[in-house]
Order: sequence, then C-alpha cells, then structure tokens
Amino acid sequence: MLMFQLNNLYILKRAIYLILVIFSFLNTENMQAQEGNPTLGAWYGYFIFSDFKDSQFGLMGDVQYRNYEVTSDFQQFIVRAGLSYKFKNTPLKVLAGHSYFVTGFFGESEETFYEHRPYQDVIWNQKIAARLYFLHRIRFEERFIENQDFRMRYRYMLNAKIPLNKPEISAKTLYLWTAAEVFLNGKQSVVTPNIYDRTWFFGGGGYKFSDAVWAELAYMREVTNAQTKGQLIVSLFHKF
Repeated sequence: MLMFQLNNLYILKRAIYLILVIFSFLNTENMQAQEGNPTLGAWYGYFIFSDFKDSQFGLMGDVQYRNYEVTSDFQQFIVRAGLSYKFKNTPLKVLAGHSYFVTGFFGESEETFYEHRPYQDVIWNQKIAARLYFLHRIRFEERFIENQDFRMRYRYMLNAKIPLNKPEISAKTLYLWTAAEVFLNGKQSVVTPNIYDRTWFFGGGGYKFSDAVWAELAYMREVTNAQTKGQLIVSLFHKF
C-alpha cells in the first residue's frame, strides 16, 4: 500500500513539474515584448533550519528584506516560520507555516500594506550523476492582503547545485547554483487578470563554511506579464 502511494505521488510530482515548466517557457517567450526595468534591486535573507532530536519533525523559518534599489527604496519585509515533517526512507518532506509581509511601492511613496500568508510546501531532494543536486518545491499560498479579497497562489521551484572543489556539498565546499520558480494565480480577477503571475530565474554561487552555516550570492531576474527586473540576492543559511 505504501509503495502504491509513493508511486502515485511520484507520478503526480512529475506531472506538475512538466506542466509548470512548459507553462514557464511558453510565457517567457514574450520577454522581449515586456518593458525592462534597469534598476537593480536587492534581496537580503537569513534562513534557519532545525530538526527535533530523534524525530521526523523540524522547524524552518526566514527573515527577508528587499529593496527596489540595492541600498534604498524599501520593497518588502518578510517574516516566515513553519513546521516540517520528513517521511522515513524517502526524500520527501512536507511543511505548513505562516508568513507576514509588509510591502512598499516603487519610487518616492512611503505607503505600505501588509499581508498574512499561510502556506504549505511539498519538498524533495534528488541527486543526479555524481555531483548534481536538485531540490524541488511545490508551494500553496493562501493570501490575505490588506483591503483586498482572499486569493490563492501556486508555486513550483527547481533548484540545482554543483560543487566545484569537492565531489559533494559538505563543509568548506564552493558551489554554483541556479534555480527557477513559476507562480500561478488561483483564479482570474480584477487584481490578478492572468493565471500566470511571474517567474523568477536565479544564478550564482555559494560557500558552505560548515555543516551548519553556508552563504549564497546570486542574481535574480523577475519576469512578469508587464516587465522584467533584476535583483542582487544575498542569503545566509543556518542549521541548528
């Protein structure tokens, strides 16, 4: 029975993966017709992970700060925390949590609005050949935005890493990484007229100082129906 459920889950994951990746490429064909925003933004993040001793449960959380420019023009502040559960003898992990957002507007305006966003993740890792590491994540988001109607959003992320100075990603390892994440709205409305919301493309490098601490530096290109914009990504990860 367990093997049957795992096989069905595997088929479902592959189907969702294929659909969202194809959808992303179909939409990014229109990038040249979109307005390119030349302003480089910045995204600074601190991420924590902790597994309970002798348990399959754990905690994951992060604090993030985003600017429309590298050092100015506030874009977003995020606090997020969730409880995870890893299934025995599988690469599969699930997570449920809550996040709080404060978002600003591009330019001189100092107005902000808040958002509460419960979310659920399905995460699994995969290793291909000797040195290629993949991480897949499907995320469901319930969005409660100030003065707006409730809405859903669905996300799929594929992250790939390859170590440079060691055969595997362990302490004192330098690595390259790339990722893409596709966002889909739950339904069309005045606020979200398109099902396709956006795609994030990442590329950069990282260094794992120890089994508990690592850092990454990257460039991200955000592609929406209206424009494309670049951001510098600086991230610190801490596993307790």
